[in-house]
Amino acid sequence: MSRLASLLSQGLEPFPDCVFDLDVLLNAPVVDLRKVARALRADARFSRRVLSLSNAILNRSGESAQSVTDALVLLGPCLFHTVVLVCAATDFGERAFRDWNAESLWSRGFRIAVTSERIAELSEYPVRGMGYLAGLLHDVGHLPFRIVAREQEAAFRELAEIQWQDNMDLEREIFGLDHCQVGRWMAKSWGLSPSLTDAVCHHHEPNAAPNDRQLAEIVCAAEFYCSVSAAQPATQSLWRLQTASTSPAPRENFAHA
Repeated sequence: MSRLASLLSQGLEPFPDCVFDLDVLLNAPVVDLRKVARALRADARFSRRVLSLSNAILNRSGESAQSVTDALVLLGPCLFHTVVLVCAATDFGERAFRDWNAESLWSRGFRIAVTSERIAELSEYPVRGMGYLAGLLHDVGHLPFRIVAREQEAAFRELAEIQWQDNMDLEREIFGLDHCQVGRWMAKSWGLSPSLTDAVCHHHEPNAAPNDRQLAEIVCAAEFYCSVSAAQPATQSLWRLQTASTSPAPRENFAHA
């Protein structure tokens, strides 16, 4: 589609500078709320997006945050960090679609991220947290497709009825590329590590991963588990984990609270 080519040719902006500051602050043993708030104040537009997605998650458990520091305390550092990363990964394209894409990436990516990290622990993957990050970002290549599909559905209503997502043959037929090919371009544009790039590009074919087959295999297994278990009541445990994670973190985990 020419629209997809146009969208991709615009390029991706680098992650906002505050994302890298927050990566350090939110992984500290004691999170300094004032420093987190100061880092986000440097980019008011991005801060609003973080608060918006935080509230979309908190609303599921009947809670809401008035500020980013409220959201950090209610979600806890791990989930809040995930919100920041999701907002950064969806900070491209038409502004009207960014929050929509963020909620979509969260709803799918969080479950696979949790499962990937657990598999990484069980398989003794050497880098802590990499499974979580790979699981969260593995399907970023879907995001440009979703933007184009939503724009085109008004003119081609049959597109809304086609289950193209994760069917790479259909993706190539409709869009000219599949989400792994688009994901490779996005990973390189952002400067992701070779290991993360392999997870994004090769989670459907881990044996083709040139740098880190183990991480690609971890995400592949997590995606398979989540898809198979989605129809089973036992999968509610993942939703319960997400809901439980939205309870306030202990105050001793924060400075200046």
